[in-house]
Amino acid sequence: MAGLTLQTEASKQALDVRDVKNYLKLDDNADEVLVRTLITTASDWVENHIARSLINRTYKLSIDSINEFDFPLWEGFRDGPDMVYQKRYIPLPRGPIQSVSSVVTYDDADTATTMNTSDYYVDSVSQPPRVMLRNNAVWPTALRVANAIEITYVAGYGASPLQIPEPIRLAMYQFIAFQYEHRGDFERFPPPNMPDSIEGLLRPYRTMSFSSDPYSMTNRRAR
Repeated sequence: MAGLTLQTEASKQALDVRDVKNYLKLDDNADEVLVRTLITTASDWVENHIARSLINRTYKLSIDSINEFDFPLWEGFRDGPDMVYQKRYIPLPRGPIQSVSSVVTYDDADTATTMNTSDYYVDSVSQPPRVMLRNNAVWPTALRVANAIEITYVAGYGASPLQIPEPIRLAMYQFIAFQYEHRGDFERFPPPNMPDSIEGLLRPYRTMSFSSDPYSMTNRRAR
């Protein structure tokens, strides 16, 4: 099993209140509380939809062992010995990542050991990003039964909202405008449908995964 814990919140919202009010053509502060709520809602919805972080924040990924990750699906059958294989990488959910702060392992006595940075490579290009063993390096053994490996890392497009890709920002503006214009309309049947353009703007940024693991790395929300 694995779990993702939010260690440090983002320091800023993904959109500025003044920019959102200009987009909605609001000239006064009557609905400012609502606008701030809609910005938070839009950020959460978009991040969960594309399985990515927008503004930099710090996560801690805790996993029991390397063997818990399954292999990509293949067609047909394979014959061979019954062996346990270990992956040489650990995917990091909620990318893109800016940096990996530490990879810490725990033995049965709960003694922590920090892996040398020379033993692994941070692949920030792949989606999802990965921590990969370098050649001739091995994962530590004799680990405790749960939460034996903890990886702390910073994820997000940057510290500024302007570093978020423009299509994602536009999708958030459209999401907020839809929620603002249809506030109070969702009790009717059928409820109003969100514009298809929002999904179209976000589709290139969605991180998808085919996995038999119900706790898929790319779809897990941080606690």
